[in-house]
Amino acid sequence: MARSSKFCFALVVSEFNRDYTDALLASAQAALEGHELKIVRVPGAYEIPLQVQRLARTKRYAAVIALGVVWQGRTLHAQEILRAVTDALLRISLETDVPVLHQVLAVSTEAEARARCMGTKLNRGREAAEAALALADGERAKGRR
Repeated sequence: MARSSKFCFALVVSEFNRDYTDALLASAQAALEGHELKIVRVPGAYEIPLQVQRLARTKRYAAVIALGVVWQGRTLHAQEILRAVTDALLRISLETDVPVLHQVLAVSTEAEARARCMGTKLNRGREAAEAALALADGERAKGRR
């Protein structure tokens, strides 16, 4: 898909589970090659929404991509984190009118994490980047960005 000019995208990436989040980031970066990228690292998934909000409020980015991995365990803690992050990211997108791509993944097994973060067939980092590009192209076509 040819593009006439570059977009600016921000990516907020959790440090926790870094092997997986680095893989998500690398896939997203590859899909966004040629565009301007701001990468912000945060300690864990719970810290992602604050940074996403700060970036979205600047209105400098065509989209903000949130990347993280949360392991589901035997307690409700992971579900609580994921619900809080999901709710916050949706609210930020609606309040700022900046697309926020949510790829803070809930995983249960090593195989699932590898497939979703490092796979070629099902890669959530690449998918988030492709969705961000599609949204940015759509906004540009409407004359909004």
